[in-house]
Amino acid sequence: MKSKYPTVSVIVPCRNEYVHIEEGVRSILNQQSPDGGFEVLVVDGMSTDGTREILQELIKDDSRLRVIDNPAFFTPHAMNAGIRESSGRFIAIMGAHTHYSKSYIQACVNVLEEHPDVWCSGGPIRSEGRSAFGRAVAVAMSHPVGVGNAKHRFSTFEGYAEGACFPMFRREVFEQIGLYDENLIRNQDDELNLRMALNGGRVYLSPLAECRYFVRDTPRRLFWQYFFYGYFRVEVLKKHKVPASFRQLVPIVFFPVALLLALACWWVPDWWAWAGCVPLGSYVLVLLATGIWVATQKGVMPGVLFPLAAFLMHAAYAVGFAWNLVGAGVPKSTK
Repeated sequence: MKSKYPTVSVIVPCRNEYVHIEEGVRSILNQQSPDGGFEVLVVDGMSTDGTREILQELIKDDSRLRVIDNPAFFTPHAMNAGIRESSGRFIAIMGAHTHYSKSYIQACVNVLEEHPDVWCSGGPIRSEGRSAFGRAVAVAMSHPVGVGNAKHRFSTFEGYAEGACFPMFRREVFEQIGLYDENLIRNQDDELNLRMALNGGRVYLSPLAECRYFVRDTPRRLFWQYFFYGYFRVEVLKKHKVPASFRQLVPIVFFPVALLLALACWWVPDWWAWAGCVPLGSYVLVLLATGIWVATQKGVMPGVLFPLAAFLMHAAYAVGFAWNLVGAGVPKSTK
């Protein structure tokens, strides 16, 4: 007998996504349907920019799409509201800033069915930008100089990883470890991945689950994105007492140490004191050298802007972390 419930429930948190929402939702609705079908729950944080009107037009053409209100506005509240309203055997969290290949959902289902030990599946993302700076950011978000060994950022990676950007979970995962932590406006996904790992859960990525993620296209928006990643990293550390990955601690340690050593150059008269400038100088040289390589591979402007993009990612993360450590409140801007 055919089940009245879909195999997959897709949850899309959004708020004021007028520019991206139609393309993103259509790319989900146009997916190859797994056996049993899928539903799409867009959880909207009371958008005021025309997003809801676009969604209402899309609903007229496809009964699989529903819109759920999120009066709390924030992403973890949206995810949890969608999970509570969902009915699928598998639950996928997908973004409004992203375009998915038609086989994304089916590829994620295949991973979960083929790997009984896997709690969560997904695919490595391909970052894209729509401006010159955005294209530089896209390269920085998929290059070891920008993101270290973050496997989910490398578009051809296949295997076990810390997490997936747009994950599909077995429903039992949430029954076992709980929902997203609503105290975390950012990094709620990393915290859930850590909680899952601490309970023996594993994540597997397949490049057959292809998607294109559209990055922040301005320095200001990129800065605030990574500032909040750093700010809420402190909250995850307070909660679990261990980092999800030591990679995430590198900017936090590097910048204070490198700056202190560089300052020593001004206060210690001996010639060997200039060795203190080596870490910061080496960092700048690596950014510039990588920028030159990017210019030869991706174009002149992405190469020229790559050092700025990578520096903003690293520095904003470290500043956000320090901001929380000194007890400063959450800044109002999230753009």
